[in-house]
Amino acid sequence: MSFDQHDTIGFQAAQLSRLISNRLRDALAPLDLLPAQVAALVEIGADEGLSQKTLVVRLDVEQPGVARTLATLEVEGWIARRSGPGRTQGLHLTDKARAVVPEAARRVAEVNGAALGELSRTERAHLLDRLSELVAELKAG
Repeated sequence: MSFDQHDTIGFQAAQLSRLISNRLRDALAPLDLLPAQVAALVEIGADEGLSQKTLVVRLDVEQPGVARTLATLEVEGWIARRSGPGRTQGLHLTDKARAVVPEAARRVAEVNGAALGELSRTERAHLLDRLSELVAELKAG
């Protein structure tokens, strides 16, 4: 049999995901944040007052995970919930978060840049576009 798992997209994607996740955790540790928390904070900061339901859609992750992340962020003073339209609660950054989110985003961008290495801007765009297409195709079918 000549099958080599190293030549599969699944193996390579899992390796890449693990390595980038570890680097993100290391880069964000001095800020006392995890990658999933930064993702949530960035989305909230971009559209303050959004609902938890909207955040779930934008992050494209399961609701229980978002609920846990938000509960931790709230307890640690990164976000506040305020009454929104109807029975919804809007998510808002606290001053603590506003002071740290730009640095967290910079660190994420730095890890991203290092991961993409020597690729040109065009090659980076093509790679990310194709990966997005693959994800969409797999979700659809």
